[in-house]
Amino acid sequence: MLTGNILDVYPDYKNNVMVTWLIQKRKTVRIEEPYEPSFYVYSSPSELYTLASLLKALPEVQNITFTARKITLGSDKKTLVLEVTPKHLRSLGKLAYMIDAWGTFHKYQLFNVDLRLPTRYLQHKGVFCNALVSWNGKRFSCEEGQWDIDYDMPVFTTATMNIQHETTAKRLSFTEGISSISINDACIACDNEVDTILAAVEHLHNINPDILYTHQGDSILFPYLYYRATECGIRDHINLGRDKTQRCRPAKQAKSYFSYGNIIYRPAFYTLYGRAHIDRHHSFLYGESGLNGIVDISRCSNIPLQLLSRLGPGTAISQIQVNAALEKGYLIPWKKTIPETWKTARDLLVADRGGLILEPAVGLHEKVIELDFASLYPNIMLKFNISPETMLCSCCHTSLQRVPQLTYHICTKKQGLIPEVLEPILHRRFCFKARAKNKRYDTKLYKELQMAWKWILLVCFGYTGYRNARYGRIECYESITAFSREILLTAMEVAEQAGYRVLHGIVDSLWIEAEHPLVSPTHLSRRISTKTGIKMDVEGQYHWIVFLPCKEGEVGALNRYYGLFTDGSVKVRGIELRQRNAPHFLKKLQQEMLAVLSQASSAQEFTEVIPKALEMFQTYGRALLRKEVDNNDLVITTRISRAVSAYKVNTIAKAALLQVRDLGMHVEPGQSISYIVSDEHTRNYRDRVCIVESLEKDKQYDNNYYLRQCAKCAESILIPFGYTQEKLETMLNKVQWRETTRVSVLP
Repeated sequence: MLTGNILDVYPDYKNNVMVTWLIQKRKTVRIEEPYEPSFYVYSSPSELYTLASLLKALPEVQNITFTARKITLGSDKKTLVLEVTPKHLRSLGKLAYMIDAWGTFHKYQLFNVDLRLPTRYLQHKGVFCNALVSWNGKRFSCEEGQWDIDYDMPVFTTATMNIQHETTAKRLSFTEGISSISINDACIACDNEVDTILAAVEHLHNINPDILYTHQGDSILFPYLYYRATECGIRDHINLGRDKTQRCRPAKQAKSYFSYGNIIYRPAFYTLYGRAHIDRHHSFLYGESGLNGIVDISRCSNIPLQLLSRLGPGTAISQIQVNAALEKGYLIPWKKTIPETWKTARDLLVADRGGLILEPAVGLHEKVIELDFASLYPNIMLKFNISPETMLCSCCHTSLQRVPQLTYHICTKKQGLIPEVLEPILHRRFCFKARAKNKRYDTKLYKELQMAWKWILLVCFGYTGYRNARYGRIECYESITAFSREILLTAMEVAEQAGYRVLHGIVDSLWIEAEHPLVSPTHLSRRISTKTGIKMDVEGQYHWIVFLPCKEGEVGALNRYYGLFTDGSVKVRGIELRQRNAPHFLKKLQQEMLAVLSQASSAQEFTEVIPKALEMFQTYGRALLRKEVDNNDLVITTRISRAVSAYKVNTIAKAALLQVRDLGMHVEPGQSISYIVSDEHTRNYRDRVCIVESLEKDKQYDNNYYLRQCAKCAESILIPFGYTQEKLETMLNKVQWRETTRVSVLP
């Protein structure tokens, strides 16, 4: 009997088996087992019999069976389908594509085609990723539940890997040889590159970590290592995983894609076999929740650890939904088949409105309370049973459960798939969040766990309206926002009846001012919770808060503000301090100004310390003029949205891209470039900016450009008090004149 935690699962296509790795107390076990997954085809009986006769002649087909299965989510009716079992694991996708093409991509409806093999295999065996299991040579057994709150976190051995190249250039070129490879504290450097690479691989196998950490391993380190190994003729000798029969290669190729108004670059996935590779730089979930968060989501979604680290929370919630549907006996459609219902133009205007947002009262306010609904959208889905199969169901036309304004009816006879999935997730995050605040528990651990599930809950709403979501439906999306508008309006009414003035509201949050309060903020939140049926918390109470206007015009910005909580902490949203592309120097300027303003505990004191904040602003301008600022603190980072040839205007970003091209480097859309502005107004791109790869310590920066950026940053904070960019630039001009005068009179 073998016992251990499941670290990795993957198909071995050559031997047509699934491979599972168990780890426990630094011991590892590799388990092979045959696996024959099937996919299903639905059409008219005559078409299925014709298809079956064609498939029997194919050598790639192992077995063909007619069977009855549930194909419509929410219906227990079983339908005749054709079950096709390929002879080889690799043939499953190829056969499905071929059958779809035979039916001219519309005649056949296919199921269970694109399910992840590791997840499907583990679920078929009744176990899950990272679970503590036993293997008796024939089957797995598991003593713990997949959704258990209390379980023993697997103990992984880890190592961190880095590579140093031969030159000191800031930008790595693959033509440069490897000088040394670091693994943990050991630095491996031999007389030649070949010995260095082989010695490092041997050292890695000797220490035998379960998890290998890298920084930009997917985008730089692994491609560089394998390129150099190929150049040295030792590519076949490089295997960083535990499985000697498998060679490391990109599991997915690099690509750029458009998401929520941004161009995103995703590097190739370099996954290992029998060992997990986590790229700390590119892993969103690792950055937000650490290893513990990934392990917990990996358990519940049944996605292997290292694969999950490269995917987003949306993929995880989608997989959890698929797993739940499979457990209920439903086949999983390959292609989405639920169309949007027909709507008139008036219907669209009513339905497609999003969450409720109130224009904030621009300016300074004191004694403000921020109220926040706990996981509003997920709780709406759970409370009102919103799911693709429950919306506009065929069994409840007379249902009183109606969506406000839209009048969609919702099923009242059975719980939908999405609410069923969300119920344990909401409970899980509630428990983790409570333990994160309780000193009897490991608060750091539970803070990571609750943060991981926070992101899962954040994306579950968006996936209901995502056109490619497996269980998405636009009517669900519209209904959730309709309920949220009604709930926020109810919260506003309760707050105003209790003597509070509503200053601002965004979807699930309210900022209220105590004009003539009849109850305390805590009692108010309880009233709202009781009235709406969804828990509302007091997020915090402010000594003062400043709502900022939009950058263009005097209308209040929806999500630009800063304020001082009564516990002394400062909350900031929407200004340069929160933006990734802003130089460190400008972020530090805003931090220092806010630190000065946070000395005030009332509105009157706030106005009294504004001159001190302006003095801080002038101090930073003076540092620029005196050339006391490190060039590295002035670096601007810009995400590229297109190839350099696609730029029609000679922007600063284009000048930087042209310099990158001159160095023989290639930047894909979605990747970032970093530079300082050296002469904003010159037409020569080589002099206009200086990219970080060419940046020297004594490189001159453009004073006027950065002074103007300082004025913009100060304006972001002080604009409600009459300090416009023009007024602040005038102040800096006076500072510049004094500095010029000071220099001219120096002996």
